[in-house]
Amino acid sequence: MKTTHTHHIIPKHMGGTDDPKNLIELTPKQHAQAHKKLYEKYGKWEDKIAYQMLSGQITRYEAQQQARRLANLGNTHFKGKTHTLKYRKQLSLMMKQRRKVIDTMGNFKEHTEKTKEKISESLIGNTNKKGKTGYTLSNETKKKMSKAKSGENNPATRPDVREKLRQAALRRYRKNK
Repeated sequence: MKTTHTHHIIPKHMGGTDDPKNLIELTPKQHAQAHKKLYEKYGKWEDKIAYQMLSGQITRYEAQQQARRLANLGNTHFKGKTHTLKYRKQLSLMMKQRRKVIDTMGNFKEHTEKTKEKISESLIGNTNKKGKTGYTLSNETKKKMSKAKSGENNPATRPDVREKLRQAALRRYRKNK
């Protein structure tokens, strides 16, 4: 198992290549520090994200999200333009179909009317469901659950959760601006 990372001396985002002269083997910690130094020297967001990911401050998924967002910040190629009504409808249909595929992990199959009727008939008289969870909670259980999530047990008091909540609030604020 490889215990080192291959680092580009001149990063690809700054015009570096995969030429062996531009590559160096570093430990993960050294790799993170190399990107931190590059960020401090040149201020490129790519190095900041690489440093944060390599040092364990953010996950790979969060790094990809940030990179996508930051890469698109300067794009103005569509500013002031609108899609035609025809294209918006086409785009809406494409996104609906895509959501169906994502929600069903690619196993999407539209039910026939006959199948829908069978499903509906089979659910008639089904009284075991009382809300989302399928059962009702006693007041005692509700109090225990409330107590378990209060004070220092409240997830919203954890720094990582608070940061996610802050980021979500900022996104909502910017969206409504």
